[in-house]
Amino acid sequence: MSTQKTRWAWTAFGQTDRGLVRPTNQDTYLVENRHRLWAVADGMGGHPGGDVASRLVMDSLAELAPTLEGTATAPGRDAEEHATSRLTTMAEQAHASVLAHAAQHPSLHGMGTTLVMAHLLPLPKPRLLVLNVGDSRAYLVRAGTLTQLTRDHTLIDEYVRDGRLTPAQAARRPNRHVLTRAMGLAPHLERDLFVFDLLDGDLLLLCSDGLTKMLTDERVLQTVRPHQHLPSLATQALIQTALDAGGIDNVTVVACTITEIPDQTNIH
Repeated sequence: MSTQKTRWAWTAFGQTDRGLVRPTNQDTYLVENRHRLWAVADGMGGHPGGDVASRLVMDSLAELAPTLEGTATAPGRDAEEHATSRLTTMAEQAHASVLAHAAQHPSLHGMGTTLVMAHLLPLPKPRLLVLNVGDSRAYLVRAGTLTQLTRDHTLIDEYVRDGRLTPAQAARRPNRHVLTRAMGLAPHLERDLFVFDLLDGDLLLLCSDGLTKMLTDERVLQTVRPHQHLPSLATQALIQTALDAGGIDNVTVVACTITEIPDQTNIH
């Protein structure tokens, strides 16, 4: 657990499982509590080097995490702008590392990975920055509700947003996981970045689609509700529930709780 003089504490836990069908695990995750950075990457199945791509991205983020130093000490709006710039640069550098590795190893041409990453700014009113590429998701559990914070970058999701398919029709499509964006595919990175206010007791979830293929949002909420304040148990319960439902893909979950602490905790 880490604390700041801003009176907020955070506890995070990550876990990954190969699942019951896939021969290898192409998922990776990062829990970097010191710099308040958490991430999940899911290598593209059916492509060469998906596991290499996801590992390159996660290693790059881990190496760059110290560059987030100071994002929480900048005043007000400057902190958010600085953190947004740093997260974007980190993702672009991770993307470049995948492209460079593929260029050096022709057998890995076309490798790619999803990415969802989150960075906490423990300001007087804490804020969460979430960047995503692909269909790995971020969720927020608050007061008995589950909210998806990210948008999937898939062909089917674009059809839903354009009104060409209803969500019910999309759920039945066999190609609903075809990606329109991924780390390492295009010369330039396209990503979304969202900013959210956090409250005491919030639970952040980052996951690969090995979870969301197996569990509806309602089932995810039902599974984590007893473990709202215990991220290690929430993570373990979600992965086990996905395995019990069939475990057709690698499944990875990172959970993080945000807690307000009394002022006197920071008095020395």
